[in-house]
Amino acid sequence: MIKAKTEAPPIRVEIIVRDGCELSIKTVKALLRTKKLLSGMTLKITDISESGPYRNTVGGITPSIWVNDELWFLGSYSQDSFLGKLNRTVPIPSNN
Repeated sequence: MIKAKTEAPPIRVEIIVRDGCELSIKTVKALLRTKKLLSGMTLKITDISESGPYRNTVGGITPSIWVNDELWFLGSYSQDSFLGKLNRTVPIPSNN
């Protein structure tokens, strides 16, 4: 019996950063490493100075990480926490 191939839902990640914020830079680098582990993950980097609407939603705190339009991290990031939460919410497609 041939099983139908099902695709996992996309993993859309957006990080809101601030120019000159060292934690933002470190977090972008960590997210790029995470992206290498996951197929279907897109990463959008937005500078808060260029995105007025996010100033109201996160109070100006950077970095903030949104996954599929839901705020997951504010001011910090953990790859283990990210992968754990992702595993609980959507199937994780791998690049292997």
